[in-house]
Amino acid sequence: MNLYRVFGAACVAGALGVGPAEAEEMFIGRWAATPSVCSGFGGSDAKTAALVASGTSVSWYPGSCRIGKMYKLGQAVYLQAHCDGSGDVPITLDPKGDRMKVTWNRGKTEELQRCK
Repeated sequence: MNLYRVFGAACVAGALGVGPAEAEEMFIGRWAATPSVCSGFGGSDAKTAALVASGTSVSWYPGSCRIGKMYKLGQAVYLQAHCDGSGDVPITLDPKGDRMKVTWNRGKTEELQRCK
């Protein structure tokens, strides 16, 4: 691979302000109902499990999902996610500052806070 080509492409992307989608999306990160849940793994409900979101996936107590389709309306992100064992699941992530409302598969909306 030509190192100059790779470096050149990176410079052009940087100059154009093109970067990974993850840097731009407010929903990306680790979220939980309380700070004590932030460092844990697993959990059986919204109060005991941390939600982890990236630009391509979302994991929470109902399952691990790959993001299929996504659209935004304001800050809210509406996902059609392909989840292990559950098929396609609608998920809404509505971040506002350090808080985020989450609706998973048309269930009850839960409010989480960003883990630090």
